Amino acid sequence: MRFVVAGDCVEAVFLAEAMAVSDQHQLLTASVTDEVALAMSGRGISYTLVNSPEEAVLDPACEAVLVAASDVDQSMALVRQASQAGRHVIVIPPKNVSTAFSFELHLLLDESERGIVPLCGRWYVDWPDGNVSLKTDVQQLSLSFPLVSDNRDHAQLAGVDALCGCGWAFSQVTALDVRGADGQLLSRSIMLAASEASERNVPPATLSFSADAGVDSAAVVVRPANGENRRYVTALPTPETVSNAKLQAGVLSRIVARLSDETACQAGMEAFSNTLELMEGVEKSLRRRRTVDVYFDGVSERSAFKTQMTAIGCGVLSYLMFGLIAFLIVAKVANLPSWALQVGRILWITPLVLFLLAQLLLPLARERTGQKEASNPNSPTGGE
Repeated sequence: MRFVVAGDCVEAVFLAEAMAVSDQHQLLTASVTDEVALAMSGRGISYTLVNSPEEAVLDPACEAVLVAASDVDQSMALVRQASQAGRHVIVIPPKNVSTAFSFELHLLLDESERGIVPLCGRWYVDWPDGNVSLKTDVQQLSLSFPLVSDNRDHAQLAGVDALCGCGWAFSQVTALDVRGADGQLLSRSIMLAASEASERNVPPATLSFSADAGVDSAAVVVRPANGENRRYVTALPTPETVSNAKLQAGVLSRIVARLSDETACQAGMEAFSNTLELMEGVEKSLRRRRTVDVYFDGVSERSAFKTQMTAIGCGVLSYLMFGLIAFLIVAKVANLPSWALQVGRILWITPLVLFLLAQLLLPLARERTGQKEASNPNSPTGGE
């Protein structure tokens, strides 16, 4: 497969190096910042530098685009352009990413004939056969990152997503900060678990940030009920500093296989949305200092339409009520000609007519019931 890279995120170097040394894939062009270009040159990655991301995306030889923009709006614009141009898309989650971002990605995936894959933490773990769930009697999973991180929020997202890649469905989040007397953060722990109402016995998973955690300890540790702990190699928390040919080639081959599988792409997008909901739960847990339950409702286009129409409807009703009062006062006080009163009535009733006509668009809005069943996070394939 022939790739291009666009953006300013240094994390793109991890996959770009795998593309450059692969016999089956090729890196054609890139539109990157000086920092990313310097990192790619330091790895000996050869490519053609172009002036703009649009030029890279519209390269006629391109089959897939690695979008590595740190800005949410720019990232979404590039994903949309690449998808509409008939390219596969691999997107690195930008800064300040939210569930709204994954919702937009899911809509683009529904409309596209090509695959879209969010490149997050689960891809950087060397899981055997994709996940470990349902195969071993596991008591706990853990992952440790150094406390000093240039971008702790991004590392936090990658770590939570890596633990979610084990294949179990977590629905509870407990986050705790430990601070010194001066208010400085000493450690942070994030525990993922399932609620008591869960139908499956899900072992807890812990992501910890501590000062004594070295970069080489950033491996997922699986503690079985019997036997020795197993460590699964990761490229976390900073994939851009990792140069592991075997791991990089494995990640690239798995992503390429995912891009051509529509059902797996839908399942992976749903799993990414669930991770982002867990991240919102982390923020709530830190603020409230207690365990937070996270419910994966999966906002569909139809439910979003209904929510927006409800809000607009409240505004229309308020407008009709106050507009009627204003019209009656003006008609009583001012001596207006009949045509002016007729125009006023038309202006008063028009928003209500337009709102009622807009309700006819509801059958066009799509549900995701079938896709959600295919992307059940409890299934092993939904873990990656």
